[in-house]
Amino acid sequence: MSEHESVRGLLALAAAGVLDPDEQVRVDRHVRDCEECRRKVETWQAYARELHHLPQPQAPARLMERTRDRVLQERGGITEHRWEDLILAALALFAWTVTLSGWLVLRIFTGGALLIMGTNFLRLATWSLVSTGLMWISAAAAALVLGRKRRQWRRI
Repeated sequence: MSEHESVRGLLALAAAGVLDPDEQVRVDRHVRDCEECRRKVETWQAYARELHHLPQPQAPARLMERTRDRVLQERGGITEHRWEDLILAALALFAWTVTLSGWLVLRIFTGGALLIMGTNFLRLATWSLVSTGLMWISAAAAALVLGRKRRQWRRI
């Protein structure tokens, strides 16, 4: 990259006065000898002058308070989300415990055979399939309830 091309990339920054002193000297030296870059710097300087005359935007009333409140709500939502995850994990563990202990208790009291319509429900494979299906159904119901709760929370 030539000196002309590298300085050309700095012209807008030089016009705005944000270059460090060494780069500003480099641009000034180049602009003295290059008519094209001098015109560009003058154009950029005119833009910079006119920008100072534009009205400064005003932040809407209570923007800071609303933003802070929203951030606090988001943090509260994250904490609530973690709490819900812990509760769901504990419920899943509880469900497996109840399922396995129920299987053992029924197996002991029935002598290992619980026949319903010719199917022994106390065989571990059958018991696992039925209990897994019931758990999926209960998990779907829980997901629906939590989804509705989140939609209500987002509306706030």
